[in-house]
Amino acid sequence: MWDLIVIQGISIKGEHRHLMTSQIGQKQNQCVFLPKSSGAPILCVGCGIRTELSIKESNRFSYSEIQLATNDFSKDNLIGEGGYGHVYKGVLKDGQQIAAKVRKEESAQGFSEFHSEVYVLSFARHKNIVMLLGYCCKENKNILIYEYICNKSLHWHLFENSEAVLDWSQRYGIALGIAKGLRFLHEECRGGPIIHRDMRPSNILLTHDFVPMLADFGLAKWNTGDDSHQTRIMGTFGYLAPEYAEDGIVSEGTDVYSYGVTMLQLISGRQVANLNNPDQQQQSLRQWAEPIMEKLALHELIDPRLGESYDTYELYLMAKAANFCMQRNPEMRPSMREVVRFLEGESYHFHTLDGQFQPNHNT
Repeated sequence: MWDLIVIQGISIKGEHRHLMTSQIGQKQNQCVFLPKSSGAPILCVGCGIRTELSIKESNRFSYSEIQLATNDFSKDNLIGEGGYGHVYKGVLKDGQQIAAKVRKEESAQGFSEFHSEVYVLSFARHKNIVMLLGYCCKENKNILIYEYICNKSLHWHLFENSEAVLDWSQRYGIALGIAKGLRFLHEECRGGPIIHRDMRPSNILLTHDFVPMLADFGLAKWNTGDDSHQTRIMGTFGYLAPEYAEDGIVSEGTDVYSYGVTMLQLISGRQVANLNNPDQQQQSLRQWAEPIMEKLALHELIDPRLGESYDTYELYLMAKAANFCMQRNPEMRPSMREVVRFLEGESYHFHTLDGQFQPNHNT
């Protein structure tokens, strides 16, 4: 029940991640065996309904299919670009909308990200994780084909959308959905624990009904327990856990820290650094929030665009969860399972709780 993709690099067969290389002509090729799709996944189709849709059993697309779907990779279809390459919106013959992520041929970083995303996402099937529909490989052209998520990124809604503001209910639902996606990666994925390593609003897509979908798994890695120290630090400034940024130590706790920062952004509507005063010494979002949390004046954290339109108790839950997720000591951070239970309103205290954290309604 495994399908084969030829990319350029590593061969992984089955769930054993066995390495195997082969020579074809003058080029070294890599083969990745993916589990075939079982059942019909739930997808977000455009701005319509999320519906069940069957996928090709092999998850393999021809280059001509993707070329046709994206109108020959037209600039009009370009919806994103970065160090990896370009992302194009497309429509398959059956009407299915897709997002095709095309790797830059000269990008060495792109290949490693391609390999990581293909393999990790072959095991990650969850309603809060963007689904990889398939792939396309033609010579040096490596393309990942995803379900198209219609409502842009959380970053866009928080910091770029001048026409509408996420309301409190949407923000709370997004925080809970992200937590469930990370819980799945860390504890429930059948291939083993997965660490995202680049958890931030830009990598969280939203459906038409504001369901969050974790995306961009190019930096993701399996937590095998024998390679917890990284010599090359990857990720984004402001979201990196201290032990990762300073010592290269990677664990599920690095994602938990990034999640705490993201949750603080959902509460406050603030960037991770004060970008409006580049000449001044930069104050991180965490540094800004710490004294407010210490005096328990949680209303001062609230995005001013929300006014008084927020739930005080839910603010307390989110602020408390964010506070413990951003603990400097990774052993003091909760697991994502604990975070989900807490946000869902269970009568529950983090195992890390060493003191009271109560909202101050009188300040």
